[in-house]
Amino acid sequence: MTSLKGWTAAACVAAWAGFVSLPAAAAEWELSAGPFTTASDVTAHNKMPLDIKEVNDALASGDWSSALVKFGFGGNFDKHSLARFTDDYNGRLGTHVATASKHFGTPSFQNHALLAALTGSGRFAKASPEARAAFVDAGLVAVVVNWSRYELGESARKAKAGEPNWSLQNGSPKNWNEIFAFYWGPEGKHSAFERVAQAGGTQVNERLLAALADGQKDLVAQKWAPEAAERVAGTLDQASIVLLSSALEKAAAADDKEREAARAAAAGYWLAAADALGDDAAVAATVTEALSGEPDRAKLKAASESVAPLL
Repeated sequence: MTSLKGWTAAACVAAWAGFVSLPAAAAEWELSAGPFTTASDVTAHNKMPLDIKEVNDALASGDWSSALVKFGFGGNFDKHSLARFTDDYNGRLGTHVATASKHFGTPSFQNHALLAALTGSGRFAKASPEARAAFVDAGLVAVVVNWSRYELGESARKAKAGEPNWSLQNGSPKNWNEIFAFYWGPEGKHSAFERVAQAGGTQVNERLLAALADGQKDLVAQKWAPEAAERVAGTLDQASIVLLSSALEKAAAADDKEREAARAAAAGYWLAAADALGDDAAVAATVTEALSGEPDRAKLKAASESVAPLL
């Protein structure tokens, strides 16, 4: 039998809990950074950048075959791979990454360039291993930015459909959350978030998180968020420009021994920045010339000076 004293204490606790709302425990699948917390389970998507880490780890040890296999078949994000996404994923990269697809002449531009670097073919047939690895390293970060653009486009497509899909499992809000999952990476590492911060873009990352948080309020209420979507798109553009500008500046300042690899890194980031800058004919021409032919300090400096004011 419960004592009167024990019953009274239990009753008081129950009564207090009825008037005071205790914070709900975070779901095991929730991911969070800054003001943004996921509303959909995108933990599987968040593991994709581990494929990038493993490609780069293989290249660091000189194991090009393993790097190619990891690029082609993945392993950390079930039923997906970097190769699969970059080869005109679902036939919609030409729509969601339209400017870069037009600039490079195909929606599969990332796949073609990265495979050439990994296999030492095409434009990389005579490139040094250091330059090829630098291109892959930067190019895979560019892939993350473009994958985030793809998910933004898919989120909009599902929200604006004749019969909108607001499901947290496969609808517009889910794609919105996937932007965060890919860009942020596991614990903020191995992906665009970390690399943009290293290039001086911490404020760009903060603006992206704020835009994602603001937009999600509408999406979970089954409303499209055009202003927040525009901010996300613009911030992804800025992220790609931050990466390119930093790489061009380093390439222009590199000595003769380091310039080839430094320029290759800039070329890798151009895979993402071309979607932001490809419609600016003057800038695109200056950058393209600097990234073509033999590495030339003057051309790299000109490209750096054309991109820097756009930050």
